[in-house]
Amino acid sequence: MPAFVPAAPRGRSQHFTGELEAEVRVNPAAAGYPELARARSLPAGAALLAPHFAPGRAEPVVLLAMVKRPPGYDTADGDWEYLVLTPAGEATHRGRLPLCKRCHAEAPRDHVFGGPR
Repeated sequence: MPAFVPAAPRGRSQHFTGELEAEVRVNPAAAGYPELARARSLPAGAALLAPHFAPGRAEPVVLLAMVKRPPGYDTADGDWEYLVLTPAGEATHRGRLPLCKRCHAEAPRDHVFGGPR
């Protein structure tokens, strides 16, 4: 499994009513994020991982992820699969998650925002 590398610094997350901090990590297929995502759509296989932390804590309480699937997976919503993971990396929810899709439809390009704001 390829390593995820930091792509956006830790900051206040818009997830979970803004009570947590998050950072964005990417796999090699998403290298160049977030700048790349402002210019064009990310390729199939790109994955974004956002560990979420209680403020000031070192260990995440939840992980959120997006994986760009091949064209046709979910054409209307950018072909993204959304995942909610435990800190150990076990998926508790995954797929075309309606809540994720609704918010990410408002992203400026390719259903991605560019990191915590």
